[in-house]
Amino acid sequence: MLRFVVRMVKFSGKYKRMLLLSFLLSFLEGILQSVPILCIWQAIDGVLNQTMNPDKVKMISFVLVGSLLVRMVLRYWFNALESGAGFEICERERLSLGEKLRHFPMGFFTEGNLGNVTSALSIDLPFIEEHGMDALDKVINGYVTSFIGTCMLFYVDVRIGLVTLCTFLVAIFLLRWIDKISKEQSKTRQYQQSKLVGAVLEYVQGIGVIKAFHMGEEKAQNVTEAIESTKEHSIGYEEALTIPYFIYKGWFSVGIALTITLSAYLISTGQLNTSMGIAVFIFIFSLYTPGIAFASLSAQVRVMEAGLNRYENVSKVEEMQEGRVKEVRNKREIEFKDVNFLIEEGSTTALVGSSGGGKTTIANLIVRFWDVQKGEVKFGGTNIKDLKTDTLLSQFSMVFQNVYLFSDTIENNIKFGNPKASKVQIREAAKKARCHEFIMELENGYDTVVGEGGSTLSGGEKQRISIARAMLKDAPIIILDEATASVDPDNEYDIQMALDELIKNKTLIMIAHRLSTIKNADQILVVEEKRIIERGTHEELLKREGRYKVLWDKRMKASSWEIAQQV
Repeated sequence: MLRFVVRMVKFSGKYKRMLLLSFLLSFLEGILQSVPILCIWQAIDGVLNQTMNPDKVKMISFVLVGSLLVRMVLRYWFNALESGAGFEICERERLSLGEKLRHFPMGFFTEGNLGNVTSALSIDLPFIEEHGMDALDKVINGYVTSFIGTCMLFYVDVRIGLVTLCTFLVAIFLLRWIDKISKEQSKTRQYQQSKLVGAVLEYVQGIGVIKAFHMGEEKAQNVTEAIESTKEHSIGYEEALTIPYFIYKGWFSVGIALTITLSAYLISTGQLNTSMGIAVFIFIFSLYTPGIAFASLSAQVRVMEAGLNRYENVSKVEEMQEGRVKEVRNKREIEFKDVNFLIEEGSTTALVGSSGGGKTTIANLIVRFWDVQKGEVKFGGTNIKDLKTDTLLSQFSMVFQNVYLFSDTIENNIKFGNPKASKVQIREAAKKARCHEFIMELENGYDTVVGEGGSTLSGGEKQRISIARAMLKDAPIIILDEATASVDPDNEYDIQMALDELIKNKTLIMIAHRLSTIKNADQILVVEEKRIIERGTHEELLKREGRYKVLWDKRMKASSWEIAQQV
């Protein structure tokens, strides 16, 4: 457990001094815990030897009350320092991890790590915040009290001191046994928690699809199995520690019995003062109390260590390196070196091709959600890896099919595009995005709080709000994932008008699903199997009779289909 103390001190960083000072206060309080026993011994000795008098009573009372008052002050100071340090440390780590998440590659979030991140932030750090400082207090106080108490018993009688020392030495080996089991079980427990969180998140986030395809029972079964598995592992955790706990705590009972028996024998043979022996009888129970508590404390500490391991594994994920260039000094053109294509400032570029071919990957590489493994992506003649992330992203507004709105007011969701925007600017952007009218029809207008993800609005309404957000940002380059592909005809017209406003005088990069929307693009890139296999204008590509022509013909055929009437 001392390793845990050392680890927490290292984890505390700049708050190390606060923790070390709190340890000193805990040490002093541990020393003072023995004062009441000394007072009891003096009182018993005075009564048995008939030496008790008013002056001695006053002295004992003064020492007892004085030690208790000092302990109260030390405890208050200790709690203020240690708890304060705990909250400061966890706040720092939450903010630090939140900042790091911005610089993690997108692949991290698509490789099953959502449960780990959520668990680290919502389970591990809160558990450490709530129990970590208390555990440190118990560990330090327990060791200090046990050490001082054993020294006192050696002073009373070497033989009693040896019995106590042997009791603690055997207990240390038993505690290592408990630690080993706790460590193994804690890893399993953390893994199960992560699986449970992941299963619940998947179920909640996909509830619409689950209901639409009548898979509620099947998916609910997955969550049920995760819950049952967590329960079984939790029970297994307790069962694995039941016998070690019983033996560990039972050993202290043996130690108490041996100490009392030896003390009684020494009193009966005149080798130990009666008052001192009685004091030993009382003291031995409080002496072993911290040691007995180490059994349950050990499991708690191991859970915290497992939580720290998971948190540190998440926080140690390699970040995408931050560039240093703060300005775009040249024309805002985008160049893919080795892939050999250029998106000129003010032009319209369309990306087409089969699903999974690499269209979205190109868009992600442009805004550096991913880093290229070979070659370079340049923006304004500068490698985007050399640009500061905020500098790069300030140049882009993105509108995708799957719109995410935050659980906040509509005004704040639009204002996300420009936190400094005034109410007038927000409403002007909303009018251009064709969403002002439906917002004003809502009960609270712009102050209406939308559900998480925008669940209280229709798809078309969410899309128009996202366009207003992009307008408010007013970035020079727009990346557009066909925003009208999954909305009804009524909304499609409004969204198309809003998009026309958005892209005026902008560089436009379109991930196109409806080829009819890209006929006037300055260049069309056909992306298949992670490669650009064709490029040119609409007319040029049709003349080549290549892949684009095949996609176009399929689109034209699909657009003319109709439902045949049954006779």
